[in-house]
Amino acid sequence: MRIAQLAPLSERVPPNQYGGSELVVSLLTEELVKRGHEVTLFASADSITAGRLIPCAPTGLRQAVDISPTRWPAYQLKALLALESMQKQFDIVHSHMGYSALPFLRNLNCVHLSTNHNPVKSYCSDIYLKFRNFPFVAISDAYRRLNLPQELNYVSTIYNGIDIGTTADLTKQQRYLLFLGRICSDKGTVEAIEIACKLRLPIILAGKVDDNDRTYFDNFVRPRLTDSTVVYVGEVSTPAKAKLYAGAIATICPIKFDEPFGLVFAESLAAGTPVMAFKRGAAAEVVTDGKTGILGDTVDELVGRFSELQGITRKACRDSAKARFSKERMANEYEALYHQLVLKGLDKGCIA
Repeated sequence: MRIAQLAPLSERVPPNQYGGSELVVSLLTEELVKRGHEVTLFASADSITAGRLIPCAPTGLRQAVDISPTRWPAYQLKALLALESMQKQFDIVHSHMGYSALPFLRNLNCVHLSTNHNPVKSYCSDIYLKFRNFPFVAISDAYRRLNLPQELNYVSTIYNGIDIGTTADLTKQQRYLLFLGRICSDKGTVEAIEIACKLRLPIILAGKVDDNDRTYFDNFVRPRLTDSTVVYVGEVSTPAKAKLYAGAIATICPIKFDEPFGLVFAESLAAGTPVMAFKRGAAAEVVTDGKTGILGDTVDELVGRFSELQGITRKACRDSAKARFSKERMANEYEALYHQLVLKGLDKGCIA
C-alpha cells in the first residue's frame, strides 16, 4: 500500500527529546515500512526514516531559533501544498497535523484519515465540525467521549504505541519517585513534589519548560529545588528516560486536565514501573488501578494508598504494556483500518 504520513512540524520525527505525537508517527511509519508498505513521511528535514522523506521545514520548528513561531503556519502550508501536488502517488493519506490540514484533505482524490492527538474542544472545534464527516481516529475512549463524540465521524479508537523493547531491567533497585513530562500546572509538577515530600522520598523532575510555563516554573518549582531531595534534570533523551524509569519506585502523574492518552503512563509500565496518577482523561484506560498503578482524585489519596505499590510487581506492569501498547499492535490496527477505508474509497470511485 502507498501511504503518506503527514507529521506535525514542531519536532523532528522521531523527536530528540520531547514530542509525543512525533514519536508515535515515527514508530508507526517505521513499522509500516518493515511490513513492505511504501511510506512517504512529510516532516522536518532533520527527520530520520526508512521510508521516503519529504522535507517540509529545515528542522523541527521548536528547535529552529531563527524561525519565529509566527512563521510556523507557513511551513505547515508548504507541507500541505506538497502533499496536494503528490496526492496521485498515494492510496491513503494519514494526517497527524490537526485542524490545519482539514481544508486540504477535502480536496484530495485519494482516501484520507486523521488521528486527533490534541483536544478538539480547545483546538478550534468549529473547524472540526465543518469537516465532521471525515474519518477520525481517537487515541483513547476517554478522548473520544470528551471531544464531540456524537458530532465527529470517529471510525476507530487506536491506542498510541510505544517501543516496548526486547528487555527491561526489572531488578534495578528503586530509589526515587519520578515526574517526567512538561513542567507545567496541567501536568501537576508541584503536586508531584508535594506527594514526594509527604512520603519523605526523593523525586527527580525531567522535562521541558515552555516559554509560557516559565513563570510557573520560576514561582512554584524553582523554589522547591533548594531541597536536595527535589532534583530537576531538564529534558532527557530516550535512553536517559529508560534509565530514569528503571530506577523509579513509581512515576507520578498528578494530571490536572483530561489527558488524551499519556505516553508517559505506557512508557513507565513498559519499564516495569507502576504509575500514580490523578483519575483524569485516559489514565484509567492505560493504568489498571491496583494492578499496574494507583489512581486517585487528590494528593492525599495517592499518598494514603502508596503502600499498595508493594503488591504490584514490575513484571505485571511490563506485561500489561507489552500486551496493550506495543508499536506492533498499533500498526496492526492502523493497517487494518487503512485497508478498510481504501476499499470503501474504491467503492465510491475515489482515485488513488
